[in-house]
Amino acid sequence: MTPTLDTSNLLNGVIGNAVFAFLCWAGRWLANRLERRSPLYRRFVLLLLALSWILLDIIFYKTLHGFAFLCASILSFGIAGTFVWKELDQFWSIGLIGADRQISTGIDFKRSLNLCSNSLDFLGIGAGKLTREMPSFESALQRCHRSHTPIRFLLSRPNNPELQSIARQAGRDPEEYQRTVRQSLRVIAQQRNDRARNIEVRFYDRLPLFRLMFIDGWFCLASHYVFGEGEGSQWPQLHVRRIESQRDVSSLYEPFRRYFEELWNKATQWDFVSDLEP
Repeated sequence: MTPTLDTSNLLNGVIGNAVFAFLCWAGRWLANRLERRSPLYRRFVLLLLALSWILLDIIFYKTLHGFAFLCASILSFGIAGTFVWKELDQFWSIGLIGADRQISTGIDFKRSLNLCSNSLDFLGIGAGKLTREMPSFESALQRCHRSHTPIRFLLSRPNNPELQSIARQAGRDPEEYQRTVRQSLRVIAQQRNDRARNIEVRFYDRLPLFRLMFIDGWFCLASHYVFGEGEGSQWPQLHVRRIESQRDVSSLYEPFRRYFEELWNKATQWDFVSDLEP
């Protein structure tokens, strides 16, 4: 005997998913309105919708059977997946593809070097956290070496008096950060002079707002400085990509790149000899 389709069960599943789809639309609309007051409301709305989806699937499990339950479950999953996609796409569409609550637990300094395959541009204080990661640092420079395109480091001059001020704020020896920058510069100079790497280093006048690392011309790791509070690996970090399929100004990658280039053009080129002695 051929089984018959329970149309009432199927209809109940469709109605239940229609209600859920409306709740998702209403939740997204409400979240966009409420986040003007506080972004915390958005989390609350997302939590309510997640609980609604779980409750809906429990109701389907208890009341629907067979083909009706399968269709209703697939449809609810599709609606929830579409909503989640839209939530994520608002970040992806501006180039923000990830973030670390702390650099040390995400793409840390060693992992960032391992990502480098073709090019590397870096803005920081002294690149000491990179140069300490040998042999990852040396391997990254080897992979990124190109005779026509230099590996660029935009750093602080080691005798910058601001480094002494930062060291005092952190309760360190006033000369410690200056020594760290000099040691890092020695490592970079060795790679350039002894290993013939195509490296260019420039010194800016004032300490930057951000630590920026541009990898292979399409990926940027961006974090901010809080001077005088630890080594910096405890602060958050953004993962930003360049999107070739849209205007460059539509992505967060472009302003970070422009910030780097403007500082680079105003900076002083280093000769790989001076500033290495106290």
